[in-house]
Amino acid sequence: MPIPLLIVAAPLIIGGIQKAISQNKANSMENDISSANGVVTDIMNNRDEVYDGSDKIRAMKSLVSNPYANLGVATQAAEMQAEEADIALANTLETIQATGMGAGGATALAMAAAKSKQGVSASIEQQEVQNQKLRAQGEQQKQAQLINIESQAISAEERTAAGEDARTQAELDRAYGEVDFLRSRQMGLEDAGDAALMAGVSGSTSALGAGLGSGGAFTKAGGY
Repeated sequence: MPIPLLIVAAPLIIGGIQKAISQNKANSMENDISSANGVVTDIMNNRDEVYDGSDKIRAMKSLVSNPYANLGVATQAAEMQAEEADIALANTLETIQATGMGAGGATALAMAAAKSKQGVSASIEQQEVQNQKLRAQGEQQKQAQLINIESQAISAEERTAAGEDARTQAELDRAYGEVDFLRSRQMGLEDAGDAALMAGVSGSTSALGAGLGSGGAFTKAGGY
């Protein structure tokens, strides 16, 4: 019994039509996908800046100094003491000369004056030693303050970076999610079209095989 060609071709035709419809829908989604990608680009290019106060914090380093860096030695009192010793020595020498005291008295007087001046020198030396200790302490305090300021600046930078990352990432996640959703829909339409076409091919192949297996002939219409 002849088999109409339309019966054989119908599954393939239907599958082809469904494939074309699905592909057209998939192609029409390109504009939506392009717009969604544009949103991602805008977020990347126009992200809001989070205030970073690290530069102002570091600027405070210029205010840090060693308060003992320029300590001097108080020499005025020492100079007055030495001057008084010289005056006393001169007066005593005059007395010795006037009274006719012996050389022993003059020697003792000279030794006393020398001892007095040694005390003046020792006082100045003690001041210098104390000043060196204070300078070292002041420098240690200065470095500790500088390290603390730098630590605060680094913390400010980390907070700024964390704020930018968290806010931007949330926006990007939403935008990328939209792109992925649209891409998934597009791929689903393309897969559905391919499946419809393959089903049509399979249906037509089965109809053709059935017709040939029965020994029938094919006609263009539904007649025998």
